[in-house]
Amino acid sequence: MPFWLLALVAEAMAGPVDMYGFGAASIGRGQGGVSVADGGMTIFRNPALLQDLEWAEASIGYGLYRTNLPATPDVYWDTNRDGTLDGTDDPLSVPTQAPDADGMSISMARNIGDRVGVALNAFFPSDRLMMFGTTEPALPTWVMFGNRTQRIDLSLGMGADLYKGLSLGAAVEVVAMARYQIAGTIDVGVGSADSEEDEAGDLVDSIVVDIHEMSLDIVPRAIPILGFHWDVGELIESMDGLNLGLVWRSASGIPIDAKIDLQLNGSIRDLGDLNDVAATLVMPVELGIFDHYVPERWSFGASYQYKSALAYLDVHRTIWSGMRVNVAQVTASEIQSQIFQVEEDVVDDANQYSALFVDTTEIHAGAEVHLPVISRKGGHGGVLPVLRIGGGLIPSPLDSQEVGTAFLDSDRILGTLGAGVVYNDPFELVPGPVRWDVFYTWQKLADGILQVTDKIVRPGMPVGGKPIPIGGSLWSAGAQMTVSF
Repeated sequence: MPFWLLALVAEAMAGPVDMYGFGAASIGRGQGGVSVADGGMTIFRNPALLQDLEWAEASIGYGLYRTNLPATPDVYWDTNRDGTLDGTDDPLSVPTQAPDADGMSISMARNIGDRVGVALNAFFPSDRLMMFGTTEPALPTWVMFGNRTQRIDLSLGMGADLYKGLSLGAAVEVVAMARYQIAGTIDVGVGSADSEEDEAGDLVDSIVVDIHEMSLDIVPRAIPILGFHWDVGELIESMDGLNLGLVWRSASGIPIDAKIDLQLNGSIRDLGDLNDVAATLVMPVELGIFDHYVPERWSFGASYQYKSALAYLDVHRTIWSGMRVNVAQVTASEIQSQIFQVEEDVVDDANQYSALFVDTTEIHAGAEVHLPVISRKGGHGGVLPVLRIGGGLIPSPLDSQEVGTAFLDSDRILGTLGAGVVYNDPFELVPGPVRWDVFYTWQKLADGILQVTDKIVRPGMPVGGKPIPIGGSLWSAGAQMTVSF
């Protein structure tokens, strides 16, 4: 896929926070700022910045997140479920748009003395707490979207100033792992027909479905995040205003181990001269599913503050080569029966796929300027307006794939705008400043096509051999309020 040569770039998606950013100020200036302190809203970017807290803070915000992706052509599929792909099957229409990812952001932070800060950051999707789902690799699928943004994102962290502007921070991003188990029995009874004219279906006396056990365990997992921050001016006076940051985040995700134990009992009785027969077919299957993949990432950032203006530049190295797509894989299976024997290696996984994901290097940048203070009547100080702008490039980690899969992704360019006001509470409910911030972001996906060249019609192939379009856009908008106390 083409790599667009731009000066401003942003990071590839991993989850809701990686996709949209966190904190209205950071989002409005380009979804970044590894070396820029934003009070308590910095854990996901760099927990070492928490040492900059001067007040206890509480923030709440809400954002709208939408996709506008091109429609894909209808595809061939066994829609009538008769086991064959032919002219009796109506084409399958594949939905394009990812689910809305509107959600609420919350931050609680507090300084401990003048050298330590602690905080909790969280993103909650408004429609659901978490969504799991698997991908059929033969159908056109936007592999970096879908349910990847449909989960809670929670992080706890702290930062401490160690020596003259040098600070360290650590945090854990909380995800989950799941274990799902189902065991059941299907009993089918076959008897004699009343007359020769009766259809074969009349031989079935009864079908009984009995689910014995279903269980789902959600177990928390922690992704470690380590951060470093250096306020260079604290040691080198001539470089006052320069800040540097370095962050490492571990790879993780949400593995789901699914165990399905089905038993089919069949009985034949009163069927001509045949003796009564009872037989069972036992089919235990273990599935491995890995959803909400979070890649390992190294981030470096530099920022410079000069009077009322701020500019920053971030560089990320994201290790997408270990990407695991949310495709269900059969990890173990067998068939047991008294009537016939099936070798274990005969059972194949129809969801095998081959796609190459590569590591990406991203840069994103932005600026912020404080405008002159607007005076207020009543002796409550003034209102400080703030303007922000940023942008970037999000290179796609999807490098190539084999015939039989239809994963879709594309490089993206990012543009952001933000604004805010800071003022003292006129009602004196809180002693510290109150901040209101708004943001708008837009991402344009690089145009392209995925051309399917198979000569043999197969499930998932576009009807008539039409190309699958790639492109579209994403946008988000939101607001946030922060109070200091």
